[in-house]
Amino acid sequence: MKKEKRKDKLLQHQRHSIILERLQNGETLSIAELAREWGILTKTVQRDFRKLMEGSYGVIRAEDGKRFTIAKNISTSKSAETAIKMLDSLSSQIGGEFYTKAQTALHKLQKYIESPFYTRIDVESISDKLDLVEDLEYAIAKQKMLTFKYKKWYKPREIKTYENVQPYKIIIFDGFWYLLSKYKEHYIKFYLKEIRDLHILDKTFEKDERVLDRMQKAINIYFEPKNEPFDVTLLLDHNAIVYFERKPIKGQYLKKNLDGTAELTISVTHEEEVFYILKRWLPQIRIIEPESLQEKFESILQDYLSNT
Repeated sequence: MKKEKRKDKLLQHQRHSIILERLQNGETLSIAELAREWGILTKTVQRDFRKLMEGSYGVIRAEDGKRFTIAKNISTSKSAETAIKMLDSLSSQIGGEFYTKAQTALHKLQKYIESPFYTRIDVESISDKLDLVEDLEYAIAKQKMLTFKYKKWYKPREIKTYENVQPYKIIIFDGFWYLLSKYKEHYIKFYLKEIRDLHILDKTFEKDERVLDRMQKAINIYFEPKNEPFDVTLLLDHNAIVYFERKPIKGQYLKKNLDGTAELTISVTHEEEVFYILKRWLPQIRIIEPESLQEKFESILQDYLSNT
């Protein structure tokens, strides 16, 4: 029998990693099938499974006795451990005190976290606002109205008092924290760091579930909860397509064309939602429907260029 050629073959640790990942994703694996897939001897794959079964990975034989699976309790444990590590990495980006408090909770679930993850989500620190966040969480959960003072960035010397505010959700867009609320007949996204002197009132309110649904489908901070959503179709060139495949916009429909372009249909509640996307992706993207929206965007660009 000919010996295996090692050239272009997976190394043992690579095979073990692939096997464990596929098992943890719910697959059942066969020695013969893997041997054919990788172009190696069945005896090599047998040795791989033998070593994995001897380890603490939870690899066991499936019910048919021929294939292999992973014990359910081990799979759950591994998934939970991975989730904890990812949360640990994400929390480190949010802020000092927040990270400290998050670590206390995370370490109750896992004593030692040696995370292989590095994330850069660029979320602003709200470490000095955690008491405010806790009060907002309570008010949102209990549907309690609020009164607070607020300073708008474009009027730094003016501090306005808002009374009987109905808090809906704490939201993050582009790394910034906001409180989505109803004030009188308007839905406002208050920048969280400018909220001060918060008081929770005894008054309660009923949330409009349609607003929450639209918020869940929002693309960016420019969404308008009161507006009925409408569809916009964008034309993507081949350089932009892969991005929207890897990181789809909520509710998007992507149709590829024979010429290498693609049509992307999304639902928005405000034109600025789609203009924000266009500004990030010029010149690889344009609006093809409704045409009037593309014309308006081109007019904005012309005004910008004429003033530079």
